[in-house]
Amino acid sequence: MLKHRVVAVLWLSMIPMVACDDDPVSEPVGLRSEETAADTEVDTEEVDELNTFGPRQHLIWEVRALIAENGITPLELPPPTSDELVELGEALFYDKILSGNMDTSCSTCHHPRLGTTDHLTMNRGIRGVGIGPNRIGAVVGGRTTQPLWNLHKLTTGLTVDHKVPLDATGHVIPLGGPFIPFDWQDDAFDPDMLVAAGQAMMPEVTDQEMLGFPNENDFTTACALDNPPFNFVICAWGMMMDRLGAIPEYVDMFEAAYPGVAFEDMHFAYAGNAIAAYEFRAFFSNDTPWDRFVGRYDPATGVLIPPDDDALSYSQLVGARHFLDSDRGNCTSCHSGNAFTDEDFHKTLAPQFGPGDTVPGGDGPGGLDDFGRMRISGDPDDKYAWRTPPLRNVMYTGPWGRQSHYNDIKDFLRHYRDPVDALLDYDITDSVDEVAMHSQFLENRAAIIAEGVDPLLATVDVWGWGTIDYLAAFLGSLSDDAGPDFSHLIPLSVPSGLPVDP
Repeated sequence: MLKHRVVAVLWLSMIPMVACDDDPVSEPVGLRSEETAADTEVDTEEVDELNTFGPRQHLIWEVRALIAENGITPLELPPPTSDELVELGEALFYDKILSGNMDTSCSTCHHPRLGTTDHLTMNRGIRGVGIGPNRIGAVVGGRTTQPLWNLHKLTTGLTVDHKVPLDATGHVIPLGGPFIPFDWQDDAFDPDMLVAAGQAMMPEVTDQEMLGFPNENDFTTACALDNPPFNFVICAWGMMMDRLGAIPEYVDMFEAAYPGVAFEDMHFAYAGNAIAAYEFRAFFSNDTPWDRFVGRYDPATGVLIPPDDDALSYSQLVGARHFLDSDRGNCTSCHSGNAFTDEDFHKTLAPQFGPGDTVPGGDGPGGLDDFGRMRISGDPDDKYAWRTPPLRNVMYTGPWGRQSHYNDIKDFLRHYRDPVDALLDYDITDSVDEVAMHSQFLENRAAIIAEGVDPLLATVDVWGWGTIDYLAAFLGSLSDDAGPDFSHLIPLSVPSGLPVDP
């Protein structure tokens, strides 16, 4: 049966550096010694005025050299898609008609007003009312909602364990299985949007997220819960297309988005592809201080706008240098490239709480654990390893951490000073506002530590006077000027007439 779903060193004196532009610049150097690293809040504006870390122009030169050294280029535009396809995807993204109970849409969890997340530790799907922290009555899932920014940069798989990956033939295999028929993918998926299109099809057939539970609605009543559930998802997707086909406006929109293909010849992969097209265009973000400093492509014209030396504040330059420099922070050992992710998996010793991953079921005693990448790869060496998250608009998508472990991003950064101590000292009551989660903390810290920590973390240095503050300032430079509230993207209505989450 388908049981759960498919679906710092502290300086003794702070003396302003006065130097000619030709002179070498010295600055406080971060060390890994707890005894020399004071964790005091730094008034970055005051330090900026003092030019404590040297003349601004020197910082600009250093950061530009590090950008070149790290191979960071202006963020590429997403692949072109037709307006008709994007308009169809927009309607589907916000329309609750795709959920079994017609009470949940993609945007319910990935809401533009909340930075394409829900600002919760765990996603809340069906049976609820409202969005984000104000959503009540909903069934709670086992993982944090992932943001949707710049999905065109995530090409090998999606989610924190890559449960929606590509196989060697270039087909999407959710949970490692052929849930989405390969001929459907060949028919409908744009080659530049494969994993996003595949991912867009899965929440609709995940019981807690959008589908509903057995005998709760027409989808889960009419479709047999086979094992493996391949026929079940085909049945449910077919019934979704039947719902859409009963609305003339949707028929017209599908046929306009896919010229030459009659609606009756379409399957749900065409819907998934349209949702991906909408996500690629609507949630593309390159209008940030960082992008203006590096240089950015104009989304309207495709023209490269030259780099702007004035785009970053002094604090952001200091943070960027620490982040990018392998002899300082070495954060790019994992957060590499212009999307700030290597798309690889690392053991960072993150604590576990909640009901365990609910797709297709939790791990360990009582199913309350989550083994991470091992769930997909089957490799014991991948136990408790997680994909490096991209960092675009990261300041808009808290709480932070794989399971939204920290309400304060600076606490999350402090975790990387000593991941073992951070895990052992972790207190969920101090770090998570959602009181309901406090009782769900899983005391498996010894097991997580026993599986080891990624050796790369020994090269990461976030100690030092003001380092946490400057890194946070740099992360702020990755924030789109349009945020944090992107509700201008939300349509007033959808073809079904069902209410749109405002």
